[in-house]
Amino acid sequence: MLPLLQLGKSSLASQAFVKGLIQGAIYAGIVIVLLFLCLLPLIVKHIRKKQAKKAAAIRAKKSSKVRASQELKMSLKPEEPGKPIVTTFSESHILEKQDKAS
Repeated sequence: MLPLLQLGKSSLASQAFVKGLIQGAIYAGIVIVLLFLCLLPLIVKHIRKKQAKKAAAIRAKKSSKVRASQELKMSLKPEEPGKPIVTTFSESHILEKQDKAS
């Protein structure tokens, strides 16, 4: 190190150091950008997976609320044995005729 610090060569050594420092910073920046570009698809996949899980949880929560409200409505209607809960128009017409006949 001592020979580099001589009066005439000290400015040359500092110029080489600064040039190497700048070159290293540029190369490091290029490496970071390339790594980011290579990892970008994985990052996007991870983010989409998280969003899909959140959306599925919200859908499940909503569907459970809908099911609970439907079950509540069904439990409020008294069920008569022998009669279907859901009937079409023709079935209800036939059932009415049977009720009148009996």
